[in-house]
Amino acid sequence: MKRIFHILLPMFGAGELLKNILMGILSGVLSFLFINCVTHVIGLIIAGNYKNIDVKYIAIFASVIFLFILVRRILSMAIIKLSQTLFWSLRKQILSSVLHADYPKLLARKIRINAAVVSDVYTLTEASTSIILFFTSLILGLACMVYLASISLILFGITLVVASTGIIVYQFSARENSLLFEKSRSLENKFLENFNSILNGFKEIYLEPKKGKYIYEHKIDDVSKEAFKNSTAAYTGFLNNQITGQVLFYILISSVVLVLSIFLNIKPQDTVSFVFTLLYLLNSIETIMVSLPSLMRAKVAATHLMDLKSELESAEGHQRLPLRYILKDEFEQIRIKDLEFRYESKDAAFEIGPIDLEIKKGEAIFIYGGNGSGKTTFVHALLGLRIPTDGNIFLNETHVTESNYSDYRSAFSAIFSDFYLFNELLSVEEPDLDKWNFYINLFELEGKVHIENNQFSTTDLSTGQRKRLALIAVLMEEKPVLVLDEWAADQDPYFRKKFYTIILPILKEEGITIIAITHDDKYYHCANKLYKMEYGKLIEEDVLIHSSSIIIKN
Repeated sequence: MKRIFHILLPMFGAGELLKNILMGILSGVLSFLFINCVTHVIGLIIAGNYKNIDVKYIAIFASVIFLFILVRRILSMAIIKLSQTLFWSLRKQILSSVLHADYPKLLARKIRINAAVVSDVYTLTEASTSIILFFTSLILGLACMVYLASISLILFGITLVVASTGIIVYQFSARENSLLFEKSRSLENKFLENFNSILNGFKEIYLEPKKGKYIYEHKIDDVSKEAFKNSTAAYTGFLNNQITGQVLFYILISSVVLVLSIFLNIKPQDTVSFVFTLLYLLNSIETIMVSLPSLMRAKVAATHLMDLKSELESAEGHQRLPLRYILKDEFEQIRIKDLEFRYESKDAAFEIGPIDLEIKKGEAIFIYGGNGSGKTTFVHALLGLRIPTDGNIFLNETHVTESNYSDYRSAFSAIFSDFYLFNELLSVEEPDLDKWNFYINLFELEGKVHIENNQFSTTDLSTGQRKRLALIAVLMEEKPVLVLDEWAADQDPYFRKKFYTIILPILKEEGITIIAITHDDKYYHCANKLYKMEYGKLIEEDVLIHSSSIIIKN
């Protein structure tokens, strides 16, 4: 319980929580007051002092019922709003922390983050509705225990009529409430879609934070607001049904005590059994027992959420919006000096470097090497996805440090081997449609996909076509350096040749610098520089030698 309040208090404040708990206690007190009124009149009946209908008692009962409805509704609405606020606030807090987290540390926590957002948040939200009801039922249960005497089953027929009436009322509005919940489920799908966009496309977001900022502000936030409104309406509908059923039973009790006990000559013992057993004591005990497992699960969920939130906050790295973007026209070169990166795991350690490399504007640099040689690790270190263990990086003679890593990353766009294709242009506010049409024709996707309001008409394409569309998307960002990890591997032989012999020269003429991991040795001669990665070392090779070998083979 302590951990649950540790999460709730900062979000709602001690005053708000205390007010809701006091409302719950007041609801319990009113229920107990109703029992008191009932037992008082029953005492009169048993003593033979209540033989005629008394308007005074009818007014007292009506007042108590009215106050109960009022307090119960206010309390229930507060619980619904509290739970929905908690639900979406926790989710948004986790995703906000994700967008500011260090890439390697986030990668190690993806499963836990998914479980927290989908499971732990839901469990804690469900429990938040139980806490106040738990206190209410506890007060009512303790009060009922004082008056427990004997139990017997009576007035079954009347109870059945009331229960049937409650079912009819429930069915009358069940369809509308069901449609509201179906819409909530649809909104949940939208949320998870955007949530997966952030996680699966995090490397792209890490290079261009505006993509993540856009998804969070224009997708996640909008869905949360709509879902909040829709779910509140749905829960309110069920609340109305619940209160209606309770009122019917209260009216039944009032009628039995004040009217039916006279007209039907009901035995006092049967009246007492109906009043004490059917509703109050069993209902309060049932509520308490149902709440306990929920509160226990919430305690575990709260622990996981607090630990994860703390870890994500401590994992905040260099991920932030750049202070200034490196434009294509101002980019001249990147110089790497003695770069090293060491990765240690429980089973083994791996390191690359030291590496020296100079990347000039408009160059095409190819890197090849066997599996596990360190190509991807080097590219991640170059991009700033993983911070080098040692060495220096200079961008246009400016030393890259912790303070300007975001600015440095703004020079890059990338298509990774495990790339994620967003369904829209996220970081391009007003795309150049002439450039878009040029690229669509160049990459032979005309008639297959078009753009409207920055949204792609489809991403349901073949893997090779999806990679072409992803490359077009990053080219629209007009970044000076393009990094490709086995981009041509999923292209057919015709388009692979077109990429190396036609598209690559066009991109270079546009002033774009290309760094490509590739094993297409047939086209190594298309590079300005060729490097082999071997055991973590970057070794420069002679492009002319490879070009000559191609000529001899041909």
